[in-house]
Amino acid sequence: MTDDDLTLLLMSGSWYPENAYMTLLADALREAGVDVRMPSLPLFFPLTRAALANPDADAMQIDWIYDYYVTTGTGFGPANALVSFLRAAAFLIDVALVSLLGVGVVRTVHNERHHEGLYPHTERIVNECVFAVADAITVKCGAAADAIAAAYRVPEADEIAVVPDGSFVAAYENDVSREAARRDLGIDDDAFVVLFFGLIREYKGVPDLVEAFAALDAPDAELWLVGNPHDDRTEAQVAALARSDPRIETRLEFVPDERIQYYLNAADVLALPYRRILNSGTAHLGLSYGRPVIAPAIGCLPETVPPENEFLYDPSDDDGLAEALRRASDHPDLESIGRANRRHARSQSWARAAEALTEVYREAAGDDRRLDRSIRAAES
Repeated sequence: MTDDDLTLLLMSGSWYPENAYMTLLADALREAGVDVRMPSLPLFFPLTRAALANPDADAMQIDWIYDYYVTTGTGFGPANALVSFLRAAAFLIDVALVSLLGVGVVRTVHNERHHEGLYPHTERIVNECVFAVADAITVKCGAAADAIAAAYRVPEADEIAVVPDGSFVAAYENDVSREAARRDLGIDDDAFVVLFFGLIREYKGVPDLVEAFAALDAPDAELWLVGNPHDDRTEAQVAALARSDPRIETRLEFVPDERIQYYLNAADVLALPYRRILNSGTAHLGLSYGRPVIAPAIGCLPETVPPENEFLYDPSDDDGLAEALRRASDHPDLESIGRANRRHARSQSWARAAEALTEVYREAAGDDRRLDRSIRAAES
């Protein structure tokens, strides 16, 4: 099977059509000759219906499985849990049916567990079953393979394909200078700007960053908290924290793509004080803009940033984040670290990722699946 006759159903594509990861991945796969399709996902049995509607498909990639069953909108906690459990059961039947139809199931793991820790027992059942049924499993780094193998009975680490993402350099505009970005945001040229950027959720540790920043003895320092809070409670908490220090600025709102470069280019460092994490798209974003990254040395982060980025800290050290902020504030040449980060980002190739993934898809499809695909195509 050549790439030219490889057909992939990228299942989360229709849900996240403007997601940088999804867009860059799909473009790279198409450039490699893969026929990438992003089927619409109806409520009931979306995987099976996608496979039946695309009888020539060789494989389907399933990214964020929580989207298929997690329910939070009933207004009543026990009802949310019950509906989520029932949807999870239907989803597992859906996965099993797809595997019987002869489509290679590729599970791409982005998170070890749901970020909000919703319905952990249901989540474990779903993950274990999907891992058992999947024909291939991919992660972004070696540490992720070890973490998944340790957290679940299936699979073993050496059974997981490690395929690093490419960079986000091409995904966003970057033609605004530091000076212009700071003028636009009203930031003094000599200010030391620490930026937190992204959707604000509990696991991202914004309160920890505010506490560490409060201990930073730098009158010219500013902490910018920029991003859309996950819910009203989170927004109220972050707003209250910001009022505790006049050096803190907030932009608690969704940031459109064309405005991202203003915040990243105005910052001296990007601070990502995650309490737990496996992969971080925001870290990739920071590297792409040439920003030094302050983050805990957990998950894929040590494999994501280059060694020149010396601001990863031990999360078990109570003073680790504060010390990393102090070292960044005192560093004589942050620009050199930023340049190294951007060089590293440019070296991360989506073409290489696509090449590795096409091999995974081919192996997941297998010879018997190609025969089954031909039969289904003839019957259609």
